[in-house]
Amino acid sequence: MRSNLLRTFAYLRPYRFRVALGVGLTLLMTLSNFPGPLIVQYFIDEVVGKARWEQLYLVLILIIGRHFIRGVLSYFLTYTISYLGQRIIFDLRRAVFDHLQKLSLSFYDKKQTGKIMTRVIDDVSTVQSMISGQFITAFTDVITLGVVVGMLFYKNWTLALISVTVIPFYLANYRYFRTRLRAVSRRIRESWDRVFAGVQETIAGVFVVKTFAQEEREAETFRAGTWDTMHLSMEQNRTSIVFSAVAASISGLGTALVLWYGGFEVIRGNLTTGQLMAFYWFLGFLYDPAVRLTELNSTLQQSIVSIDRVFEVLDTKPDVEDEGTLVLPKIEGRVTFRNVCFGYSPDVFVLDRINVEVEPGMMVALVGHTGCGKTTLVNLIPRFYDPVIGTVLIDDYDIREVTLDSLRAQIGIVLQESILFDETIRNNIRYGKLDATDDEIHAAATIANIHDYIVSLPDGYATKIGDEGMTL
Repeated sequence: MRSNLLRTFAYLRPYRFRVALGVGLTLLMTLSNFPGPLIVQYFIDEVVGKARWEQLYLVLILIIGRHFIRGVLSYFLTYTISYLGQRIIFDLRRAVFDHLQKLSLSFYDKKQTGKIMTRVIDDVSTVQSMISGQFITAFTDVITLGVVVGMLFYKNWTLALISVTVIPFYLANYRYFRTRLRAVSRRIRESWDRVFAGVQETIAGVFVVKTFAQEEREAETFRAGTWDTMHLSMEQNRTSIVFSAVAASISGLGTALVLWYGGFEVIRGNLTTGQLMAFYWFLGFLYDPAVRLTELNSTLQQSIVSIDRVFEVLDTKPDVEDEGTLVLPKIEGRVTFRNVCFGYSPDVFVLDRINVEVEPGMMVALVGHTGCGKTTLVNLIPRFYDPVIGTVLIDDYDIREVTLDSLRAQIGIVLQESILFDETIRNNIRYGKLDATDDEIHAAATIANIHDYIVSLPDGYATKIGDEGMTL
């Protein structure tokens, strides 16, 4: 957990200057807190206590000036930290998506599309919330706590000792609820995984759903999934509420002890009313950040769960590694399977000791019952999967020794299911060769016997076809 959290903040390295700026602004923001209690002390003891009405204008100017300075600092601090949060999320989301492009088909065989999408979108957004929002508060509060403790002991060491006696209770409260909040947060994320996966499958298969009149069944499945998630969220909220209530009670205890003892000191003449009120204000700078830091525990545990899930994807290694160093020259097309064994699980082979040699120019048909391995055999040629045992060769080159780009660039595949992107007809045709000229695109369409239909459309090859070509 901690290592993944540190890995997230490692994305800040390219933005060191802005990080330093944020730290500096945070220090200034913290220091701008401290004139407030001193102004109050001066107002009570020197202005009101001695009836120096002419000093009221000074107090007015000081208070307005302090709030103006804090407003300016707050703007630049919030903007700086927000920028850093957005950049980290941009880099992290790009890293996740880039890594997904490198993963083998076996990864997608085991993961539902909806679950993958929650990692890229929802989990990364949770991390963004932590960095852009919680990080500002937590970072400021930690610095404030360190400075305020020193200030309290400088003002009155006896009252300071009383005020810090409750700090261990904050830590105990945090440790007690930490594991409970993280556990329920993980269950919520897993529940949302199932809901998103179900929604994606239902929308993708909406034609089948309507064909078999299963709308009510799918609606009930969605209701049950979201109902479970709601109950888990309420469990999380109940735990967070108790956690926050305990933290607030600890603050109340500390404040009561300080005012109780401070009241005796004022009555005895050892402390002025202004000094006690200033110390009381400083006490807010101690307890309020402590309460906020402990309350952040709930959202922090949610963020940590999301961080772990994001890095779980980033740490997944592709089964098919592009480790080949040879660039495959222009091939003739001889394909050889030599003692090839393959299975989607280690203990069951779909293909067992396959030995086949196909000469250039031959047309080969694979015939067999569903699930016997026809598609699997073909998928080994472009290295969508690697055989567990044996070797696949093209023109006597072991395909594991050549680069994937040089291999796949020379293989043409007609998919069992047509996959069309929500793009123009032109861009769909050139998808396999992005630098294809218009003449090449028209030639391919003519071979497929669709050129005349395309040019009859109002926008021709620039026609947007919609998701899966639904607008055609």
